[in-house]
Amino acid sequence: MRLLDIFRYTLNGLRHRQIRSWLTILGIVIGIASVVALLTIGQGFSDSINAEFKKLSFDVIYIVPIAEGSLSSAFSSGGMMPASAGKLTDSDASRLRRIPEIQDISRVIERRASVKFKDKEITALIDGIEPGVFEKTTSIGMAEGRFLENGDRRAAVIGSNVATEVFKPKKVGVGSYLEINRVKFRVIGIIEKAGSTFGTELDNIILIPFEESRELFKGSIAPDEMDTIAVTLRPGSDSASVEEAIKVELDAAHKVREGERDYTVITPETIMRSVNSILSLVTLFLGAIAAISLVVGGLSIMNNMFTSVLERTREIGILKAVGATEGDILAIFIFEAGLIGAVGGVSGTLLALLLVYVGTFFGLPAAFGIAIPLFGVLFAFAVGVASGWIPARMAAKLNPVDALRYE
Repeated sequence: MRLLDIFRYTLNGLRHRQIRSWLTILGIVIGIASVVALLTIGQGFSDSINAEFKKLSFDVIYIVPIAEGSLSSAFSSGGMMPASAGKLTDSDASRLRRIPEIQDISRVIERRASVKFKDKEITALIDGIEPGVFEKTTSIGMAEGRFLENGDRRAAVIGSNVATEVFKPKKVGVGSYLEINRVKFRVIGIIEKAGSTFGTELDNIILIPFEESRELFKGSIAPDEMDTIAVTLRPGSDSASVEEAIKVELDAAHKVREGERDYTVITPETIMRSVNSILSLVTLFLGAIAAISLVVGGLSIMNNMFTSVLERTREIGILKAVGATEGDILAIFIFEAGLIGAVGGVSGTLLALLLVYVGTFFGLPAAFGIAIPLFGVLFAFAVGVASGWIPARMAAKLNPVDALRYE
């Protein structure tokens, strides 16, 4: 039989069993829609996270007073930032200046404080930063006014939400005054809308000079203490070797060794690998769960094909009697099973893309491309062929005389 004849014969058979065929296809549609939707959303999350990394400079290394291992556990569990285990001090920052590959060192104090504007008071995140150095460790841009400079006193730079949303209906503009822990600060600049970066809502942040933050929070922090040290590397420096050098210096300063460290050294590359690895595992796990419905769909195809073989036993006998070979019978049933899978795959893929597209209007991240939909259709076709193989073999092996006698 020619391929065109097999195709026509298969379509004719499906038309005569429309209800059962469409119910079988429905099982594949649900499975493929689940898999394609989850993979598309998972890729969207991955792209979104990678976009967050672009906000960071890849020549910057961060040191935080969190026990080594606790930070990675927090990423894995999706929990809150772990509590500090140790302390970072001015002497730690001074020791890091010994490393020749380090170009700049930025000290940061981060605390929550009461912030009052006009008659409304809130609790906000306050970052004490070193003007002239902090800018080299971040890509934050200014929407209005200017950034902090050395010599600024009682000055603040605020995020876009602080300016427009937090104190609604009033707006905080350049020149306005905020009371932070009952101390007046004049707003000199507003940061461009930037979203969040690894737990820090940049749009809700308030930046003030480092030394003034020490004075402001002296009741909750030691005179020489800080919450973060950010270092920038000289051009051409290897971040991995600098990371090891930092650990050598801080191990000596804190009198600890590997496994006992009360601090963590964070590089953007390390976080990217860890987060992408975790995200891949989560996507794979969710995809595996969704694939269960595909297995059910495959069993449905197999059941449909077995029933079809039994119903068409006499028909198979007639085909063999008029010259159809075992290969022809095998091709007919495999093609039929593959067609059911392919139709279910195309329908399921289109349904998944439609649902995910609607989800994007509600903030759901998604990555639309050709690879995942193509995988969905080919995978569904493969499931159909695999599920139809055993019934097709059974049909091909039928004895034509016995088949003609079958009632």
